[in-house]
Amino acid sequence: MCLSKVYVKDKTDNSVVADEAARIIETKDGVEVHTLFGESKTIEGCCIKEVDLLKNYVILQRRGSGR
Repeated sequence: MCLSKVYVKDKTDNSVVADEAARIIETKDGVEVHTLFGESKTIEGCCIKEVDLLKNYVILQRRGSGR
């Protein structure tokens, strides 16, 4: 089973918002991140920038910061 680490890309750094995401859904308000154990959080104002399934990570970025 492959779980992914989710980062939010900022101008100077990438901050981790989830260590073991099992499901990620982009919505009109942002991105919902769900863990294997049913925990979830919504990162508002973000969109999915990059997904690397080999290295198990997802990078989100703030909307309007250049896709």
